Amino acid sequence: MQTAELKIDDCWNRIGIWRSGKEKCPELDIVIHCRNCPVFSRTGHKLLRTPPPEGYRSECTKVLATKKEIKPLNVKTAFVFRTGNNWLALPSHMIQEVVNMGQIHSLPNINSNVLRGLVNIHGQLQICVSIGRVLGIEKRTRTEEELAPDHISPERLVVVKQENHLVAFPVSEVKGIIHYTTDMVKDPPVTVSGSKAVYTEGILQLEGKDIGLLKDRPLFKKLTKDFG
Repeated sequence: MQTAELKIDDCWNRIGIWRSGKEKCPELDIVIHCRNCPVFSRTGHKLLRTPPPEGYRSECTKVLATKKEIKPLNVKTAFVFRTGNNWLALPSHMIQEVVNMGQIHSLPNINSNVLRGLVNIHGQLQICVSIGRVLGIEKRTRTEEELAPDHISPERLVVVKQENHLVAFPVSEVKGIIHYTTDMVKDPPVTVSGSKAVYTEGILQLEGKDIGLLKDRPLFKKLTKDFG
C-alpha cells in the first residue's frame, strides 16, 4: 500500500541556519540554532512516526551500494558575537550554550583584570571571564534607547569549553553560527594592533561586517591562565 507523501515546511533550509538566501527567521536570535527550535523538533518527530513510502528501502539500498566520489570539504563553522563595537568569531565546536545575561558575582582577593567572577548557569556556579579585556576592546557607549527601562538587552552569556575547561564570558550581542571556507579568511589589516592582533587569525567579511576570527587556543590559554 502506498503511503501518502508527507508535506513539510523545511523552514530551516529556507530561512534557518542552512539557508542560502538573505531572509532570516526572527526566532534564530532567540534559539541560536534550528536544532533548538520546537518547529524543527516537532517536524523530526512527525517524520520518524511516518511510514516510509513504497520503494523507499530499495532506493536507499541502491544509493548506499553506489560507490561515491569523495571530495575534500573545506567548509568550517564559526560562532559570531559582538563585544563592544567589535564582531568576533570562535570555532563553533567550542560553544556549549548561550544563556541570558545574569548577575556576575565578584570574588574577593583576586588580582586579575580578566577574571570577572562567578555566574549561575542552571544552578551551577561557573567561572566568568572578560574576553574584551584580553583583546583590549573598549566598552561601547549605550544609546538613550538602550538605557531605557523597557529596553530588552541583546547581551548574553556564552559558555565555551576547551581542554576540559569550561568558562563563560559576557557578550554584547549574538549573531549565531555561520559557515565559511578558508579562502574567505583575509589577513588582518594593519590597523589591527595590540592584543587584538595577537589573538586574531584573520578577518571574515559577512553582511557588511568585518568579523575577527580568533585564535582559539592561545586566547583560551590566556583566559584561563589565572585559574586553569
